[in-house]
Amino acid sequence: MMNLLEIDDRAGSLNLIIIGLENSIQTIVKKNKENDWYDGIWMREDSEPIYGLAFIAFQNYINGSINDLFDKPDNKAQYYKADKKHKDFERTQIELIIGLANYYKHKDSKFHNGTVEILKSFNLDHNSENVIDNSPIFEGLEILNNEWNLFEIKKIVTDYRKNLLNIKM
Repeated sequence: MMNLLEIDDRAGSLNLIIIGLENSIQTIVKKNKENDWYDGIWMREDSEPIYGLAFIAFQNYINGSINDLFDKPDNKAQYYKADKKHKDFERTQIELIIGLANYYKHKDSKFHNGTVEILKSFNLDHNSENVIDNSPIFEGLEILNNEWNLFEIKKIVTDYRKNLLNIKM
């Protein structure tokens, strides 16, 4: 008998979002190939908001999944830690995704201490004063998937949801 919690109603809309964002990234890549003046800095300027939106979508999926499976717990951060740690760091990939989403949402204001701690633990500069070369968004992408493939990062979060089914908190 199937457990109703195993049904992932969120994955379909997340996939549609990521398809749209990937299409946007491909438009920027095409622009770079067609225009000599459109260099890597321009590409980063134009793509940072797109990747930032992807991290917000991933964060929404993660938090929604936690709410679905654990009846809206007060402390979601404990569930972010319920994934395997990244091979090179002391925190999980889910924590990095949450930190990057929060960075993007609050980069023009003051960060919460939790966001700062996550970024520091992955050696990401949160004080770059929005200098695009040092954006944690791109460095975080590199940590999660060196090809910056949003579908691979989507797989990280959907696998995480499946693993949450086996966790007793």
